[in-house]
Amino acid sequence: MLIKNILIALTSFFLLMIGADRFLNFMEPPCTLMDGISNSVWMFLGVLTIVGGILIWVSALRKYVAGFLIIYMLFYTGVHISKATYDIGGAIFMTVLLGLLLWNPSFIRGKEAAL
Repeated sequence: MLIKNILIALTSFFLLMIGADRFLNFMEPPCTLMDGISNSVWMFLGVLTIVGGILIWVSALRKYVAGFLIIYMLFYTGVHISKATYDIGGAIFMTVLLGLLLWNPSFIRGKEAAL
């Protein structure tokens, strides 16, 4: 249970940070897609990411949120690759974290796995 809570907290923190960056532009280097996406879509993606960072804590919604955000991260990884920009490390890292939460292997479940 402790490992799961740590993974949820890290995922939530990173999602909130990524979402806030869409409004405040504090992460360096900035996303290379920022200039190619309209400002309203950029802000919508920020809101979507912040909402995901909050909803990931709701256990009944966690698998849906993680699944949606995996698709979201993979889609924008594909957009980056199609535009020949390769700053995709964060999206891949988030996809792995979200994948662990979606899969919920026994080392995350802890004592629940023994039952």
